[in-house]
Amino acid sequence: MTEWIDFLQEVRDAEKALGSPREPWYRGHSEFGWGLLPSLLRHDEWERKEKELFTEFTQSASRLFEKRSNDWETLFDMQHYWIPTRLLDWSTVLGVAIAFILHSDNEDEDSALFVLNPEKLNRESGRDLITLPDDRAFDYRRIYWENNPVKVERPIAVRPPHQSDRLRAQKGVFTVHGSDPDGFEKLAQTCFKKIKLPSAAKGDAREFLKWANLDEYTIYPDIVGMARHITKKIL
Repeated sequence: MTEWIDFLQEVRDAEKALGSPREPWYRGHSEFGWGLLPSLLRHDEWERKEKELFTEFTQSASRLFEKRSNDWETLFDMQHYWIPTRLLDWSTVLGVAIAFILHSDNEDEDSALFVLNPEKLNRESGRDLITLPDDRAFDYRRIYWENNPVKVERPIAVRPPHQSDRLRAQKGVFTVHGSDPDGFEKLAQTCFKKIKLPSAAKGDAREFLKWANLDEYTIYPDIVGMARHITKKIL
């Protein structure tokens, strides 16, 4: 119990050190050593491949579900279905980020929780917190492919439309990487804090999630989440 209490205190301290943001964002990594870099940027020639992935997905997805109203919604779908993008998933709920850590079944390893001040992140790029699709001037392809009106280099925070049950359940939000291929550790080091969730605290963390009703089915409210929840519950 001591390790879990210490962890929660570190979260409080991190939020205070970040300026006590009105709404901190959280992200969990099962491996403590992983950095904050989107999956797409780990590939060579990622900017060219991004366009190919987007085009291929758009053409294929048109046969499987309804057409999205804008390119951002298509990009969020790509992230949802594990296609590499320039996005990183965050949540406005601490318990959801902890659940992402614990659902990996990496019980014996130390893990990491990241706490982000999204408004500070955007202020450093001269922007307010962006809400999509309300901010219609913030067009995905025009800004990130055409660099119009300016080239965006740093990551910024955006609020997506909750277009899926999963996004709503996870209180999901995103950061969007710009043209600089470095991670948050270099580009936005004053905007976030990294906290260790020690393996010794994970038992108490699981009890916390049980009390909060944050299991696979409530966080992934679809057939995949239901199947994972049933399997873990019975076996």
